[in-house]
Amino acid sequence: MMPDRDITALVLAGGRGTRMGGVDKGLQTFRGQSLALHAARRIQPQVAGVMLNANRHLHDYRALGWPVWPDAQPDHPGPLSGFAAGLAQCPTPWLLALPCDTPLFPSDLAVRLAEAAAQADAPIAMACAPDAEDGGRLRTHAVFCLMRVTLLADLQAFIDAGGRRVQQWSARHGCALAVFDRPGDDPQAFANANTLAELRALEALALG
Repeated sequence: MMPDRDITALVLAGGRGTRMGGVDKGLQTFRGQSLALHAARRIQPQVAGVMLNANRHLHDYRALGWPVWPDAQPDHPGPLSGFAAGLAQCPTPWLLALPCDTPLFPSDLAVRLAEAAAQADAPIAMACAPDAEDGGRLRTHAVFCLMRVTLLADLQAFIDAGGRRVQQWSARHGCALAVFDRPGDDPQAFANANTLAELRALEALALG
């Protein structure tokens, strides 16, 4: 089992926010603070350090107090580009990427992913959980991804060759799954906000 001092978290806030009307999703508010700030504060007790991945309004993100690393690719081709930006700057052996738009993610996310990686002796671990809208079938949440920093060169080559899908890349290496289906696990932990209405619904759920 890896200690938390071996893990740095990367909050992904570099998307285009297309389904939110093009707004910068990480700067939208959740319970009085930006989604990026909320995610960084929620993951901080679980890891050795926190970084942010953003591509717009960099001054606003840097004002939150953590290092901010933009994508290297000018077209911002998705979360894998954020992964690469984080891996290139990660000071620990492992990087834990997580999206900014899933504010109820588990308070034991890092330890559960680390357990899965250690048990499978795998260089990558992803979260999965039952999907209530799909009859309780397990759904993989690939952007909640713990990965070894030694994968950077391979990931960059995959992106340069046109690869964009997280699970297509992870399948090249062997990926462990951390299943969040224990008694007491929040069934809404991986609910994400693609629209402002969904964000307000998650906010109401958290307050309730």
